[in-house]
Amino acid sequence: MNKIEKGKKIAVAMSGGVDSSTVAYLLKNQGYEIFGVTMRTFSEEDRDAKQICDDLGIEHHVLDVRDEFSREVIDYFVNEYMNGRTPNPCMMCNKKIKFGKLLDFAEKMGADYLATGHYANIENGTLVIGEDTKKDQVYFLSQIPKERLKKIVFPIGKMEKTELRKLAFELGVKVHNKKDSQEICFVEDGKLKEFITKWTGGKARKKGKIIDRKGNILGEHLGLSFYTIGQRKGLGIAAQRPLYVLELNKKNNTVIVGEKEELESKKLIANQLNLFMFDEISKLEALECYVKTRSKDSLHRGKIKVLDSKMIEIEFDEKIRAITPGQGAVLYTKDGRVIGSSFIVRGE
Repeated sequence: MNKIEKGKKIAVAMSGGVDSSTVAYLLKNQGYEIFGVTMRTFSEEDRDAKQICDDLGIEHHVLDVRDEFSREVIDYFVNEYMNGRTPNPCMMCNKKIKFGKLLDFAEKMGADYLATGHYANIENGTLVIGEDTKKDQVYFLSQIPKERLKKIVFPIGKMEKTELRKLAFELGVKVHNKKDSQEICFVEDGKLKEFITKWTGGKARKKGKIIDRKGNILGEHLGLSFYTIGQRKGLGIAAQRPLYVLELNKKNNTVIVGEKEELESKKLIANQLNLFMFDEISKLEALECYVKTRSKDSLHRGKIKVLDSKMIEIEFDEKIRAITPGQGAVLYTKDGRVIGSSFIVRGE
């Protein structure tokens, strides 16, 4: 992580979970002056965060970002689904809210750094995959502007989750056995359709046709927002072979399906570049890199072609399955350093 000089003041982003709570204990034990800050995003803040701060004898502040979170994260999330894309709300939250509004607030309160419980590292001004490769959280952090990394520290980036829980127990962290948070913090597990329907006032339920590449009508969909590339279950159509969602066509309000082989792509087009290791997009031309097209994806080797000042094409050594518009395409070096981050426009 970034080296912290003694005497510096650190704000700890406190969610009430085991990761951030252990960070607070570690930094306090190491002699740093710290305080806790919790974001109020869409509901009341976690009471565990305040309790941890009380146990440590440190100040606890709450930053109300419900309006910003609703506008920058939830509206984005729903609009992407409405437009036939699959969003990544954590990437947007980290960029606009946690390391945007929260970091600004921490500095306003006198902090020199903001510490979080992410399993990630910062080295020489770029993000690096943490020790626990099963929890590659730099994927979600990769849209943070480079200049902001100077004010961020990840104290547990060199640890694995099992090691962290053991340490939390030894330190006396009350929430050492607390379950990890759900995947989308503002959507109840299994209730995505209900959430989008309610948020849009029912507009998301715009029925249309399910067709194949030849235009044959195979069934009816409930609304583009309820489907994603690669989906097989829940289509409600009968066929001799399994069919998968290949494309969501907003213009014609159609879900296009096909066989598994048709999901494979050799290239992807991406935009919204956020660079760490280079200052200009032109420097990416002909660069060989390793790419993740979703958070739990493996690394795929490919070569970059710069299309213009805002867009790149990546051609892979092998075909990639279910490249999904709206998801992040994060570019890594072979040793896990983040070259930059982008959002997928389409696969080809």
